[in-house]
Amino acid sequence: MRSSRPFSLRSHQLTRREFAKQVVCASASVALRQGQESAKEIQIPVSLIKASDRASGLRAVVRALGPFSFDGKDVYLKGNFNSADAYPATTHPETLRVVVELLREGKCGRVLLAERSGMGSTRAIWDRLGISELAEDLGLALLALDDLTAEDWRKEEIPESHWRQGVELPRFLNRDTCVVQICNLKTHRFGGQFSASLKNSIGLIAKHSHAGAPYNYMEELHGSTSQRLMIAEVNQVYKPQLIVVDALQVFVNGGPEAGELASPGLFLASGDRVAADAAGFALLRHHGAGPALGRSVVFEFEQIKRAVELDLGAKSGKEVQFLTRDTESENIASQLKAILTEMPAEDKK
Repeated sequence: MRSSRPFSLRSHQLTRREFAKQVVCASASVALRQGQESAKEIQIPVSLIKASDRASGLRAVVRALGPFSFDGKDVYLKGNFNSADAYPATTHPETLRVVVELLREGKCGRVLLAERSGMGSTRAIWDRLGISELAEDLGLALLALDDLTAEDWRKEEIPESHWRQGVELPRFLNRDTCVVQICNLKTHRFGGQFSASLKNSIGLIAKHSHAGAPYNYMEELHGSTSQRLMIAEVNQVYKPQLIVVDALQVFVNGGPEAGELASPGLFLASGDRVAADAAGFALLRHHGAGPALGRSVVFEFEQIKRAVELDLGAKSGKEVQFLTRDTESENIASQLKAILTEMPAEDKK
């Protein structure tokens, strides 16, 4: 009910004590609102686990993200089998085994390992690395993309990209395909400069054209001054559900098939490929990668910056939320977060 008492200026005057009290209350209200707004800021989880044992580390880092259910869907698993060189050039066999077990625990349908190797025949590389035998033991289907017929590929244009003729994709791959990536972490001396999830996607597109005039997509990529932009741009054609990064060992110089080793003893996992790659980039920098990576602000690096422009994932280091399980992992996460949130020199002025 509204009061019938007439308005009086005197009755609305405040003592100093009352005024101070209201200022305090107002300040508290503003702080509460700001806190609520901050709480609404996007936080993208990247789990980080320090472990010496590969199997337990992988299980812990995936489970830290929460339960996964694939509802009987077939999962296309993209490892890293560009050459016949041992880990960390390629996916470690034990990593492949554990991830397949985790997918099946998540009630998936078939698991198919899909790959187009860049340094030789995919099946020959699998044979040399013992993957063919392991796949038989695991009941894992092998899908060597260089064995596909012309009818198994489709052309896809990539609007506003640096790919002159678009790319060719296997017909199974689209934005609804359930894809899980197992990534290694390494520098890359052939123009990409570093390799994690975004770069790993190149092994899902065709090397040569299957229709029309002969064309070499990889020759275009590796000959372009826009290679790092093109790596990000091709990732628009699909979206992985999970990225697992085996960083027990990494290449901090050289790569992709050989290089200078570092041993972070870490595993990373995320459902966001930009966040995963940014965290991996920070980790390489933390372990002395150089010179191209060592001088780069993470979210200004071309691969990652272009991926942000294309809305493929995390927009900044502030959005990356590390999930850890112990003090040692937490300390590493804090150091990586500091690298992730660095600003360009001109922004510091």
